[in-house]
Amino acid sequence: MGAGVSAREWVTRWWAGEGGVPGRVLDVAAAPAELLFRGGVAARTLAYDRGWFAAERAPVPVVSVGNIGVGGAGKTPVSAWIAARLREGGHRPAIALRGYGADEVQVHRELNPDVPVFAAARRIDAAREAAADGRDVVVLDDGFQHRALARELDVVLVPVEGWSARRRLLPRGPWRESAGALRRARVVVVTRKSADTEAGERVAREVRALAPAAAVVECWIAPTELVPIHGEADPGPEPRGGAVLAVAALADPAPFAANLRARGFEVELAAFPDHHAFTPDEAAALARRAGDRPIVMTHKDAVKLRLLLPSTSPAWMLRQAVRFTSGEDALERALREAVRGRSS
Repeated sequence: MGAGVSAREWVTRWWAGEGGVPGRVLDVAAAPAELLFRGGVAARTLAYDRGWFAAERAPVPVVSVGNIGVGGAGKTPVSAWIAARLREGGHRPAIALRGYGADEVQVHRELNPDVPVFAAARRIDAAREAAADGRDVVVLDDGFQHRALARELDVVLVPVEGWSARRRLLPRGPWRESAGALRRARVVVVTRKSADTEAGERVAREVRALAPAAAVVECWIAPTELVPIHGEADPGPEPRGGAVLAVAALADPAPFAANLRARGFEVELAAFPDHHAFTPDEAAALARRAGDRPIVMTHKDAVKLRLLLPSTSPAWMLRQAVRFTSGEDALERALREAVRGRSS
């Protein structure tokens, strides 16, 4: 592990095949654990496919949004987009999630203030609460592997930046399931953040070959604007280039940093584990580390750090928008069919 490289960053590089000699040694040592994990996933999948494990059905239709890797696919913005589109279509949607990351709950509430969010360790409990509240459809954020809750539609996200030839399962790689699991999906959305259109189209072609029965959709999780994390507070003029401290508690912070560099910023990245709960001391340390530079972060980190950084701090969040480049009509059709199928 080189100087200045955190353990988390090194693991990400190792997963990508850049671990050098220590990575090759760890490959061998972790192989039995990967085989054990792979066997457990296969056994669980078979049990649900054969009906040996029963899935509970919610009182209302469920649309699941998930992925087959560890984070970074864009589940939160895509789930929020789906909820907003259902609401525009006259439905009363709710978001349901496990709630282990309180940041995601708050981000959903800010993205769709009129869509309630229900969090529970058992997702069926969250769905039942939503139905009792008068909601007529539930959007399940991060639900592909949670097969204990039946769903009318599985939307699975594949991030271009994470589509690696080293498709190894945990702990030897970042994959929760093999790529063959995509065949369970009705819709696969190929998402990109920092990758170009050509890379997105290449991954979409590979996905179509792996899951020929699924509708394959392409979208860009596009960075749109910088906004102050404290709302109406005045942090000074919006930064438009120059040096910034980029704070990211993400599974893969590289696309976020790349987005900022593409906007002309000189980026120093302060990376933390996904869903990291910042402390007051860490926030103070970040302010000292930034010095005169603005601090820029994602929405999911802004909802935590705005409670810890002074309202006068030059702190900004990078907003994102879901922009489909192909297949949006197929996704909307699948949503209509899923909701209509339960209500007919």
